Amino acid sequence: METDISETNLVIITKRDRIKLFCFLYWRNILLISTPLLLLPVAYAAENNAYKCFYIFLVTVVYWTADVLHQGIISLVPIALYTIVGSKDPGYINHIFVRNELLDYLSVMMIIFAIERSNLHRRIAIKLLLQFGCSHYRLSFILFFSTTFSAMWLSDIIACGLMTPLVKAILAELERMGILEIHEVIGKAKQTSERHEQKKPRPTNFTIFYFLGIAYSSSIGSIATVVGSQTIQIFKFYSESLFPSSPPIEFPHVILLTLPGVLLMEPLLYVWMNSYFLRMFRARSNTALEINITEEEAMYINTLLKTQYHQLGRITYHETIVAVITTVACFLQACLNSTYIESFPGNHSHLKISAPCFICVLLLFVTPVDLDFIRFFKKQGNANEPLPTSTSKSCLNCNHVQNNMDWSMLFMIASSCATLEALQESGMMRELEKPLLALATWPAPVLALIAIVLCKLLTEYAANPCVAYCVLPSFARLSVAGSVNPQYLMMAATLGCSLPFHLVTGSPVNALVAAYVDIPPWKMMSAGIGPSVMTIVVSWLTVAVWSRAIWNDIHLTPLWVLDNPFKDKGT
Repeated sequence: METDISETNLVIITKRDRIKLFCFLYWRNILLISTPLLLLPVAYAAENNAYKCFYIFLVTVVYWTADVLHQGIISLVPIALYTIVGSKDPGYINHIFVRNELLDYLSVMMIIFAIERSNLHRRIAIKLLLQFGCSHYRLSFILFFSTTFSAMWLSDIIACGLMTPLVKAILAELERMGILEIHEVIGKAKQTSERHEQKKPRPTNFTIFYFLGIAYSSSIGSIATVVGSQTIQIFKFYSESLFPSSPPIEFPHVILLTLPGVLLMEPLLYVWMNSYFLRMFRARSNTALEINITEEEAMYINTLLKTQYHQLGRITYHETIVAVITTVACFLQACLNSTYIESFPGNHSHLKISAPCFICVLLLFVTPVDLDFIRFFKKQGNANEPLPTSTSKSCLNCNHVQNNMDWSMLFMIASSCATLEALQESGMMRELEKPLLALATWPAPVLALIAIVLCKLLTEYAANPCVAYCVLPSFARLSVAGSVNPQYLMMAATLGCSLPFHLVTGSPVNALVAAYVDIPPWKMMSAGIGPSVMTIVVSWLTVAVWSRAIWNDIHLTPLWVLDNPFKDKGT
């Protein structure tokens, strides 16, 4: 009888269902193997290395988008393919893996670790909560807009890096008071991803909301000035070097042109992030009810914060020295950015503009956290004060950096730069220009929209300075061919490649926050939809409409283009 029951309970799985289950479970492996094979004809579309580099770029684009492997492993794919296909020499790879984007990420992460080690970020966080309360809407407004303003005068990654430990400390205090959870409270088995081998628990939507908000705000704020954006600096260099008779791109011109767009994009970003993560306009949603705080709760929380701040005591020497060194790093970086307008990436200029942060990082490694060593030079009048028996600890040490740094992000940033700049070095960008040149007779506003959308797509897979370096000469040629002011289309392309929101490869700030709190790639992809649509529209309005108010002849063909034809420049 038992045999009959067991036989009747057997489930017969057809061959078709087995294949479906296999594809559902192993779709990443299938995509990993099939992508290079399916795209292989692209590599042999021509005999030169251009299409081979384009083939490698397409393969890595698919891998990045589908997230088929850990980001650190995907970053090694271009090196392996370059070696197998033989499209680039090893010297090119060695050069590309020492870049400003990588150096800035490394130095800023070390400064963040020093701030956390000094506990300075917790003191500032409690003071900020005492001043502005625990409302998420109010806190996000202060943090997002402060990051935007800082990015106008510093680089975007420094502005974002200064805010990350502060946001982390604010979230820790809110979690300590039971207002939110930083990480998802789920089973231990679900917290660990076998594919990525993550040891960190997954962040909640509250955590992702704040960290993505400051990352996006730093990208938006950086385009407001020449000082804050490397892409604007590259645009200025190309405009003045390719067209020597053109009017120079000055600081007032840039801020008058881009600041209104920034002032429009940042409030829209604030509304989108609060609506997407906190359900701002849905008062009866579970998230909106969860973040609601009564007046009695607010008074109780304020009392707790005052007690915690009192327990911190007076500011220590350790906190003071870290604050001073960090301020010096920001000041030196701002001063250097205001005077640095050189070619990119020639003459190893990336080493020059990254020097201030690394000098300050070196100071953090050698500066002690206390002044106990002074006892050795005092008179031995006080017998109750014994001499130290060990050396003072430094503000930063190698073990702390090694244990907390996500080293895979360094390879990821360098790899994304290598894949795109290989297209420029191999001549593939000239091949991609041909379809654009066929559109040269189209109206200038339409060409501006195409430039913005195309650069917006490219910059999701490579750091925005690399995209600007590669695509601006192409749009300069398109401008000459279409009798359009080159500054018109080049500015559109510059704005388009300055605002990546979907992938960690798009900007070092995206990589920084993703590594800092372990943001899942699909979360960043979905959260960036609103900002991407918003920035495309605002950027197009800035170039097509507002630019005429700044340069009343921007829509006309200038004489300096006719006198200096682009084809004679040898670029």
